[in-house]
Amino acid sequence: MKKILAILLVLAMVFSLVACANNGPADDGSTNEQPTANETQPTDNNGQDETTPPATTPGGGTIGFVTDDVDHWAREELHIIYFNFNPTGITGQITLALEQLSEVYNFRLTQQTANNDSDAFINGLQTILIAGDADGLIVDITEELATRSADILREFGIPAVCIFNAAVDFDGNMVIPSVNSDQFGNGVTQLTYLADHYRDFWGDMDSSEIALIVVDHSLNLNLHERYRGARATFEDRFPGQPVFHGDTLATSSEDAFSTVTSLITANPQIQYWFIVATLEDLGLGATRAVEALGIEDRVLITSSGTSILPVQWDEGWEGPWIANYAVPAFLFAGTALFGLFAMIDGRATMETLWPDTFLPGDRAARFTLSAHMMTRETYQDHIAGFMRAFGVEP
Repeated sequence: MKKILAILLVLAMVFSLVACANNGPADDGSTNEQPTANETQPTDNNGQDETTPPATTPGGGTIGFVTDDVDHWAREELHIIYFNFNPTGITGQITLALEQLSEVYNFRLTQQTANNDSDAFINGLQTILIAGDADGLIVDITEELATRSADILREFGIPAVCIFNAAVDFDGNMVIPSVNSDQFGNGVTQLTYLADHYRDFWGDMDSSEIALIVVDHSLNLNLHERYRGARATFEDRFPGQPVFHGDTLATSSEDAFSTVTSLITANPQIQYWFIVATLEDLGLGATRAVEALGIEDRVLITSSGTSILPVQWDEGWEGPWIANYAVPAFLFAGTALFGLFAMIDGRATMETLWPDTFLPGDRAARFTLSAHMMTRETYQDHIAGFMRAFGVEP
């Protein structure tokens, strides 16, 4: 194990730690309270990752990181439960990542799901905690369940880390330690990639003929922030050009298919389309809509995730879905896991973990991940790099 830790210490940390600007309720799509696109616009890297982050926390500590100087095989095997609200492709990838990490870091994993049922989640959480055989939990919840789940976890005193959605109260304060991504920056990065690379696909065309569709599910506040980031950036880069809010009833490819089909067929005057999908399932539906309409040569699509598009590329698919804002499952799982280890070991509490991103009003730690765009040319190295950084060979 010491050899593995030595290897990991040599590796640069492959994630950036940034403070989250605002996780409060989103508004109707205006961007008055958000940074402008110019303030948040990332440096173009032609789809390549720039992995030059620090090997420790910005404040100089090493608590809750893969670089922690801990011999995980000097203790008894831990029992970690991954309890998700709804089983999806990404939760399957999280489960697989944790199973692979368990062989390196001396824990056994149990995966449970509430099958998209809020009552089942609360009842299941209580059942897990009453059983008393879990050393720590990684949970995946909706915003509506955050406060109630936090109260239950505090009552039982079992360490937990939330992934994907930030576990915040109605005032936007963190109540369960959470690992999520920079939602507004996600949309900024996706649109910036399209704005920087569209001529690589369309050549010398009239850029004033481009319109934007953002496929969103605004009931999810995190996804809606991605919409706001993409819209703000498009309006900055292509002022006065049409923006369409493709708000779906559910985060399904079927809903995205019908939404995108309706918007494109209702606007035949638009010659070129950017489509930013806030989630991969929505990206898949948007792609199928474009293919059904036969306009692949006039549309460029990006989305967020690493579950669906890499599988398409593995099968040799080429199409208008050209890139993803990619925070791999290993990065979510690994970051959450090392924060959980620190709390289980007593080296940190939910209030002292990752202190550099603790915001006024928070009652728990937050870790906000950022990422770069993953392309057909870079996706294999992109995903494999994060696996190796956590000690797992692809």
